[in-house]
Amino acid sequence: MPDVLLILCKLLAMMVAPAALVAAPVMLVRRLRFLRSAVPTEGVVVGSREERSTDGSGGIFELEVRYRVPDGREFTFRESGQRRHPVGAVVRVLYDPSRPERAHVEFTAVGVWVKCAMLTVAGAVFTLLVMNAWPPWSQ
Repeated sequence: MPDVLLILCKLLAMMVAPAALVAAPVMLVRRLRFLRSAVPTEGVVVGSREERSTDGSGGIFELEVRYRVPDGREFTFRESGQRRHPVGAVVRVLYDPSRPERAHVEFTAVGVWVKCAMLTVAGAVFTLLVMNAWPPWSQ
């Protein structure tokens, strides 16, 4: 039975590693396309909570942000990220004018490129590790 579990874990790793390589350019294209047409506005953090990692070393913050578009409609969205913002804080929001319910806390093209590069490197390293640890590629 332990052999079956090991094989399943290796198969899962073989699928996840290349998926990171595919996800990186998809994320890059989607975020850069969004940035090209996004409109900035101000939003207010109406909810903020921290999700701690299992080892308690750090966490990811989930924000709930409310913003208003020029025609007066209000929208609220949730987004997870690394930066903490207290409830009531004013943040820059980027939204899609053709679909104003689609919004993000402001980000830059440089940040998108950096995240894409990190995901690509991680996917490549993980793929190489899996390929070298699994026969027949490691022979």
